Amino acid sequence: MRQQASEGRPIGETFLTLREAAEVLRLSTRTVREYVKRREIKGKIIGKGWRFRRADLDAFFENAPPQWDFAGKNNHGD
Repeated sequence: MRQQASEGRPIGETFLTLREAAEVLRLSTRTVREYVKRREIKGKIIGKGWRFRRADLDAFFENAPPQWDFAGKNNHGD
């Protein structure tokens, strides 16, 4: 019987695709790529697609501010 690739490995060694990473973070794939471009999320291109370690996604989430203010989105000029 063949073992699953992730069986017995630490969670930090589990690799996710771009779509899977976006699902974990509940973001669009476009937004995840933007965070990678800004070096806020670690990711690598392996073969033809992006790969992410689950531990890096967890670290991104833990280090995120409690509330986001995207370029003045919450600034109503008051």
